[in-house]
Amino acid sequence: MAVDMKERIAASFAALAQKKPVDKITVKELVERCGISRQTFYYHFQDLLEVMQWQIERILQQAVESSLHADNSLKGIESFISISLEHQELLGKLLASQRRAQVERIFVRAMRESIREMILQKKPDWAVDAQDWEVTLNFYAYGMAGVVFENSQSGKLGTEKLAQKLYRLLAGQMLEV
Repeated sequence: MAVDMKERIAASFAALAQKKPVDKITVKELVERCGISRQTFYYHFQDLLEVMQWQIERILQQAVESSLHADNSLKGIESFISISLEHQELLGKLLASQRRAQVERIFVRAMRESIREMILQKKPDWAVDAQDWEVTLNFYAYGMAGVVFENSQSGKLGTEKLAQKLYRLLAGQMLEV
């Protein structure tokens, strides 16, 4: 029941974001659209930023689950990008808001946890130094988030082409240092 209400609130937030800038959305407007009380809203979320965080985490979790079921790494990256781009309008609106820095941090943190989960599921017995692990997770999280942000705004590369380029980069085939 609680997740359904959270989904309902998040869906209403996304619908409002299609019509107006994210910074102009209020809790009052959101609860009216949902047909719930402010108390119900605050039972599920602290504030609108938490709604955004929950949405971003859900999008990335869906992307991770889809990529984990892919036949190979390239298809996994493609699946991940595809789901992220399905939500590019909402992500674009969130990034265009005054809370861009917060949205970026939320996205990177969620991306980091998603990548961590993906690696641990694919290689559960992977032995790596703790500091190397942290650097690796941060590198991939910031890099993938940046590429997704840039491509969602520019739209220069389609899903397949972007996935191929990221795959080559991650596999060390693009640059030799």
